[in-house]
Amino acid sequence: MSSGRIVDDETSRVRTALREIVIRFRCDPILMPSQDVILSEITPADRDSIEAILREHGVRLAGDMVPVERWALACPALPTCGLALTEAERVRDNIVEGIEAGLRNYGLEQERLSIRITGCPNGCARPYTGDIGIVGRMPGFYALFVGGDFEGTRLNVPLADKVPFNGIAEVLDPLFALFASARDAGEGFGDFCHRVGMPALQQALAERSKGAA
Repeated sequence: MSSGRIVDDETSRVRTALREIVIRFRCDPILMPSQDVILSEITPADRDSIEAILREHGVRLAGDMVPVERWALACPALPTCGLALTEAERVRDNIVEGIEAGLRNYGLEQERLSIRITGCPNGCARPYTGDIGIVGRMPGFYALFVGGDFEGTRLNVPLADKVPFNGIAEVLDPLFALFASARDAGEGFGDFCHRVGMPALQQALAERSKGAA
């Protein structure tokens, strides 16, 4: 259920499944600010039947997703929001897919990591407090922020500005390489970026850029 959209499409019938579950089991759906749906007031005996209905309708559950996909947020942006400078929700899956591929290159695909994407600096998806913040600056270009934390208790800091949509994963890649080689045990990505500091992160970007030249 990308970006919290409760719709039926060609891959899954989320809306139909939820309607059937609510009517049949009389549960209480809770819509979360994390763009999740919690089905509350269910009995343990009904859990398997509810999961079977969801899977029958092609709905992917939390356990079916890699963490970076599960914990990614995006605001509606274009074409719904009049403040949006560029896309967010409609490019969320492509951005997350590119970042997940980069994490996989370093064996980090199971790391719990929050990505928050907005179409403008107003930050409705809270990009300034996640592990990675991606903020729309102009059509097709974004500012990248790192160094926050998964829980959203620390502000992150600017890493790069006016990064093209198709270059986001490439810019983050040397940071993932550094994270894989120099992290402390159990350290999250945002916590690592905060600990090593922006000079070390910028040096990693510069070295990768020099090597590619």
